[in-house]
Amino acid sequence: MIVKHTTAADMAHNIGVDPEAFRKALRAAKFPRKRSTDWEVKIDSPAYSGMRTVLATLLRRRAA
Repeated sequence: MIVKHTTAADMAHNIGVDPEAFRKALRAAKFPRKRSTDWEVKIDSPAYSGMRTVLATLLRRRAA
């Protein structure tokens, strides 16, 4: 089985959100990551679900 990964930038681009705004929201949510690394997660992992939650929150704020 091949493990697939994605980044915050990819997730943001896929739905038309500014990647920097998404990363800023992840930092504000204190989403854990190692310093000086990309916001990369394994798809279908708990970390991926957490990033999707932050992204959904960002979208709701933007729509309001």
